[in-house]
Amino acid sequence: MGFLILTVVAVLLLVKLSHWQWTRGEQKAQHLAQFEANQAPESLSGTVQKGQYLAIDGQFRPEFAVWLDNQTHQGRVGYRLFLPFIPSQQPSQWWLVELGWMAAPALRRLPPVPELASRYQLSGFVDTPSKRVVLKKETASYDWPAQRQRIDLKALNAQLPTLNPQWLIRTETLMDVTTPNRDALAQAGITPVWQPVVMPPAKHYGYALQWALMALAVSIGAGIWWYKTKQREVV
Repeated sequence: MGFLILTVVAVLLLVKLSHWQWTRGEQKAQHLAQFEANQAPESLSGTVQKGQYLAIDGQFRPEFAVWLDNQTHQGRVGYRLFLPFIPSQQPSQWWLVELGWMAAPALRRLPPVPELASRYQLSGFVDTPSKRVVLKKETASYDWPAQRQRIDLKALNAQLPTLNPQWLIRTETLMDVTTPNRDALAQAGITPVWQPVVMPPAKHYGYALQWALMALAVSIGAGIWWYKTKQREVV
């Protein structure tokens, strides 16, 4: 009886894991569909929502740079660079913009902040900061350029009151208005690395199938064991 109870518990756990992975896959698929449905660039003329694709021009404020720490890309350690951006259309409302990844210099010092002093055409997606576990509590005040373990828009807004406290923009392309054919990110040595989802839905569906097959295998194995046990009892 104990073996039967253990088998039922194991099967239920495997089925639950399979359902959880399948649900995560569906959530990721919906998330990607939301981003894909917003591929037509929009301006800041109305309200914005997560996943909205924006195309705006304006200027950066590099003196208020924020470096997100502990970011790896292709096995290399580095940082993600965030800069406030002042749209020409709404100069009273600044936006925090993720530009991309830069490798860490020797001795893990902060990279020099790219000047980005021109006027730029920025296109990217509206998003919220990623939820990251912070092992060490960070101070509320900022020393610029700031080095942070997570992006806290409300804390940044307390330092920069004109900064949007809810949304940020993940850059897809950045062009210098004075030289529109030049990729400003590549020119500054910045690599765009952000993706709407880290693990694609297909991988979640694959894991769901694996858990389901394991539940089936355990069930079949338990059934065979039960049948053989009953046969021995008859003999």
